[in-house]
Amino acid sequence: MNVLLTGATGVVGRALLPKLAGHDVTCLIHSDPMSGHKTLRGDVRLPRLGLSRGDLKELAATIDVIVHAAADTSLGTESVMAETNVTGTARIVELAREAEARLIHVSTAFSAMSTEGDAPALAYARTKAHAEEVVRASGLPAVVVRPSIIVGDSRTGRIARHQGFHKLLEAFLRGLLPIIPMDPSRLLDFVPQDVVADGIAGLLDRDADTTELWLTAGTRALPLGTTVDEVRAAAAELGRPVAPVRFADPDLYERLIVPVFLQAVPAPTRRLMSALVEQLAPYMAVREPFPSDVDELPDQALTLRATVRGWARTSGFRPHHTSGAVQ
Repeated sequence: MNVLLTGATGVVGRALLPKLAGHDVTCLIHSDPMSGHKTLRGDVRLPRLGLSRGDLKELAATIDVIVHAAADTSLGTESVMAETNVTGTARIVELAREAEARLIHVSTAFSAMSTEGDAPALAYARTKAHAEEVVRASGLPAVVVRPSIIVGDSRTGRIARHQGFHKLLEAFLRGLLPIIPMDPSRLLDFVPQDVVADGIAGLLDRDADTTELWLTAGTRALPLGTTVDEVRAAAAELGRPVAPVRFADPDLYERLIVPVFLQAVPAPTRRLMSALVEQLAPYMAVREPFPSDVDELPDQALTLRATVRGWARTSGFRPHHTSGAVQ
């Protein structure tokens, strides 16, 4: 098939490209350069995707499927994220309609959560939920793909760029997160990037009547407490043991720990903890499992350990008392 891929330089796009080797793929890129692939430079936020009328017309005449994976995941202001996540999706819908192409829209499982609140993660989820509404309202043949937190490859831990989850790992592994204001029984749903890529690539050959695909761990998601235990085990394997982390009731944390005990913590650590809690807590607050369409999911604990090793390799996180690189 002739496939247009947006977001080709992002986490999903980079993982997906090798899976599309049997198709004729054109990558719409904004800023990051790419080599070895057919590319068009454009911007999903702009009319005509920032392309000339001639280029857009030629593109519309050739593509069969659009995989729309471009997204602003910066957790910045909601209005800025909406430019890419909502307006950009509307531009892609316009192209899909003109091209009479099938649309595969990459959203997030967290768009289905209650998104009331000011946390950046909730603002991001709102923009993705709005983008889904744009796709549904279009009436086009489309599939909405909802992955949960995407981590590194299940075998190697490699990933195109570090995500918010990796920031959490880093803070924990460097001993900067002594307290987590969450119930340790809450679920932390994550999936490796290879599972996400396989799921999206499989849609090119699946029944066109499919309208949504949940790429999540679902009932196989690890509780937060188990996740922390596995990360500690991975740190020990790397020669960097981490002290146990304490879990605190969120209300107790805000009423007592923050105003009293955290005053003794160095200011940079205190600011980091507050930022992580604000940005990432909604992703760690899943009470009930997400739906899941993933039949075969690699062992969650092994995937997590691979992600820790992958982060360590690229971050210079070395064992104590050695100058050797992490293997």
